[in-house]
Amino acid sequence: MKCPNCGAWMKDGQMYCERCGREIQIVPEFEPELENSIHTTLSNVATEITSPSGGPKRPSGKTGKWKKFHKPGKNAQKAFRILLSILLGVGCLGVIVAGVRRFLPDYQYRRAQQLIEEEDYQGALPFYQRAASLSPNSLSCLNGLSACYYMLGEYGEAEEVCLEMLALEGSNEAAYQRLVSIYEQRQEYEKINDLMQECRSQDIISMYLDYMANPPQFEPSGGTYHEVQNVKLISNAAGTIYYTTDGSVPDENSQVYTSPIVMESGVYTISAFFINEYGVKSDVVTESFSIDVSVPAPPEISPASGTYEKPEQIVVEIPEGCKVYYTTDRSDPTATSRQYESPIWMPAGYSTFRFAVISPGGVVGEVTERQYTLDLHAVLSMEAASNQLLLTLKNAGAILNIQGDLPDREGHNLYTYRYALTINDNNYYLYREYYEETAGISNATGNDYVVNYMSGECYRAIQQEDGTWKLYTIQEDEEETSSEEGF
Repeated sequence: MKCPNCGAWMKDGQMYCERCGREIQIVPEFEPELENSIHTTLSNVATEITSPSGGPKRPSGKTGKWKKFHKPGKNAQKAFRILLSILLGVGCLGVIVAGVRRFLPDYQYRRAQQLIEEEDYQGALPFYQRAASLSPNSLSCLNGLSACYYMLGEYGEAEEVCLEMLALEGSNEAAYQRLVSIYEQRQEYEKINDLMQECRSQDIISMYLDYMANPPQFEPSGGTYHEVQNVKLISNAAGTIYYTTDGSVPDENSQVYTSPIVMESGVYTISAFFINEYGVKSDVVTESFSIDVSVPAPPEISPASGTYEKPEQIVVEIPEGCKVYYTTDRSDPTATSRQYESPIWMPAGYSTFRFAVISPGGVVGEVTERQYTLDLHAVLSMEAASNQLLLTLKNAGAILNIQGDLPDREGHNLYTYRYALTINDNNYYLYREYYEETAGISNATGNDYVVNYMSGECYRAIQQEDGTWKLYTIQEDEEETSSEEGF
C-alpha cells in the first residue's frame, strides 16, 4: 500500500512510513450485518437500564411495600459501566474480525471484485495487492491485480505481474493478451516478438503471428542433390526477405527475395533473414546446397544446315527421360520455349532453329543450331495457290466468293499458309481454315487444305493418329472422296 502522506510504497502490515515517519491508522472494516448487530445490542441495553420517566420503578405486589432499589445516581453509573463494557467488547470483536479478514485472501479478492464491478479501480487496488501478497501463487489474484494496474495506466506494474503469471503458467492467455496490448501501445514490437518466441502454445502464437519475425524457412532444406533445385524462402508473416548466395551475411541492401532461387550444378551457400511490417528483424539463417547433376549432351538433328529444294522434315533425337525445346528467333531455348514433340516441316525461305535438351533435373544442355534455306522452285506462289483454293471452294459451294463469305451465316472464312509438305511424293502447300465473325476475331474450324504447288490441285487434308495425311477431293455439298494418303 501507499503512504497517505507522501505516497511512498509500504509493506503490508507496516504501521508507519519509513520515508516521512507518519503513523498509519488502520480503520477496521465492518460488514453491514455486523454493524446492524452492534447497533441492535446497544439499543436493547439502553432500553433496559432506563425507564420511560427517567426515574426509579415503583414497587408492585399486594404488600404495598417498597422494594429496595438503588438510587438514580448509582443506576446511571452501573448502566454506564455496562454500556462501556459492551462497547469495548464489540469494538474488540470488530478489531479481531477486521484483523482476521485482513489475512484472508478470499475476502480481499471478493472486496476487490465488488469494487471492480463499480469501476472503482483505485479502491480495488489495495485489496488486490493484499490478496496477491497473501496468495502469491493464485492466478486469479494476480490476474485481477494486473488488470487493475492496466486500467489505472500503471503499465510497468501490470507488466511485472503478467510476467509473474507466465512464470506460474506459461500458456496463460490473459497474461499474453495484456502484455501484447501494453507493448503495442508503447510500440515495443521487438518485445512482442521475444515474448512469442518463448511461448509454447501454438494457439496463442497463431493469434500474434503478424508481430513475429521468424527466420525464413528453406524449401527444400540444404543438402546434396542430383538435380536442379528451385529453392523457396518462406516467411511466417507479411514482410521482406533479404538473402545472399555467396555465404556473406545479408543486410537490408542485399537482394530481395521475390521468386524461387534456381540452383544448377555447383555449391551454393544461401543466407537470409526476415523483416516484418513492424520493422522487427529475425536471426540470419544459412543453408548449404551441393548440386551434382550431369549436363545433357547436345541433341542430334537432321538434316544438316543447308539449302533444300523440296519440303524436308526436321527430326530431333530425344534422349530418354529428357525433353527438347527450341526457338526460331535465335534466342537460347529454355523450359518455357516451344517443346519439340514430332518432326517439323522446314519453313519456306530462310530459317534458324536452336535446340536444347533439358534433363529431368532441369539442367539445360548445350544449344545446337541449324540454318536452312528452302527454295521450292514452285510453279505456284503461296498467294497464287491460296487464290486457287478459294476458287475451288467457291465452285464447290463451300463459300460464296473469293472473299470467303459463307452461304449460311454471317462472317467469312480465312485460309492461312502453314508450311510446305510432301505426301506420296507430291509436294503441297498446307492451308488452315479460320472462321472470322468480326474483324480481328477468328477461330480455327478444324479444316486443313493442301494445294499442289506444281499442278494447282486442291484437296481437303486430314491428319491421322500416326501422323500421316489422308486427302479428299473438294466437291459440291462437302461430299468427300478419298484420293490418296501418305506423308
